[in-house]
Amino acid sequence: MKSKKIDEIPDDMTIEEASEFWDTHSVADYPSRMVRIEYSPEGKVTFIAISNELLKTLDQKAKKEGISVETLVNLWIQEKLISA
Repeated sequence: MKSKKIDEIPDDMTIEEASEFWDTHSVADYPSRMVRIEYSPEGKVTFIAISNELLKTLDQKAKKEGISVETLVNLWIQEKLISA
């Protein structure tokens, strides 16, 4: 059986570079290598309660737009604040 050449995992990858790397590689090929990704979200994240009925409507709209509920809500809030 011919062994497959395994690429080295780059040490200093951005989130985008890591995403591209792991899109084309399998963690199963690196069983002895611990992969550490550091991520710091930009700013503070706050959770807000939304009624289940409103969430269902938001989910339907987001799916129709092809984006996540979180993105849709953030875009709407941003638009509202800019026009205020």
